[in-house]
Amino acid sequence: MVNHEWSMQQLRNKAEAYCATAEHCLFDVRIKLQLWGATAAQTEDILTHLQDSGFVDEKRYSHAYAHDKLLYHGWGRMKIRAQLLAKQLPKNLIEDALNNIDETEYTNVLQRIIASKKRSMKSEDTNKLIRFCLQRGFTYDEIKQYLTSF
Repeated sequence: MVNHEWSMQQLRNKAEAYCATAEHCLFDVRIKLQLWGATAAQTEDILTHLQDSGFVDEKRYSHAYAHDKLLYHGWGRMKIRAQLLAKQLPKNLIEDALNNIDETEYTNVLQRIIASKKRSMKSEDTNKLIRFCLQRGFTYDEIKQYLTSF
């Protein structure tokens, strides 16, 4: 529901301000513009402007997203991939972002998650721990590899 009619310049300014505060992908900005009441033509013009001006860069976004979700949310590659696909990013950018995840950071996060979850578990239920890590987006092979080291 749109309460206000924005001019093209106002929409462009709002979109620039939105993109200046944090990294966003085209999908996120498109949704925001639709909420603000932009027409399809206005949306495409503004998205083109934002890309040309450097406000939106999907490669930069995908790298930042993968890095942040790993470090701050403890997500594995599978969950990060699924979320980036949901944002309609090109597969080559997603794979590039996932391949650029620092392997040491990745294993440290997984080891920290396993250690933390093991401490909080009342019993030695390995299956429960594996399910938890799978939900976080780590593969079974990754989990098994680091589970044996504890």
